[in-house]
Amino acid sequence: MMNEVKESLRSVEQKYKIFQQQQFTFIGALEHCRENAHDKIRPISSIGQVQSYMEHHCSNSTDRRILLMFLDICSELSKLCQHFEALHAGTPVTNNLLEKCKTLVSQSNDLSSLRAK
Repeated sequence: MMNEVKESLRSVEQKYKIFQQQQFTFIGALEHCRENAHDKIRPISSIGQVQSYMEHHCSNSTDRRILLMFLDICSELSKLCQHFEALHAGTPVTNNLLEKCKTLVSQSNDLSSLRAK
């Protein structure tokens, strides 16, 4: 089980490195979807909203690819949280970190106040 978790973490890290290099493509894809949805006023606030935009308002393969990459990373992070929960009883500190992580990758969590560092 631990090797599975390590491999999964490595996979997420590799995907994230690629995603990081394509941040502007991701932002552009979100903007295109918002334009197609005629929804330029309210901010994109959740992973579920990105999923909905991709399913209903994504009109080209480049945008779809980068949105899918983002959603795939979020899904893998969610699975990693589940693996960690199953693997380790945890301490109050690690349990708190795990809860924060689970909240962040939740489909409905409001991400609009998050900022890159």
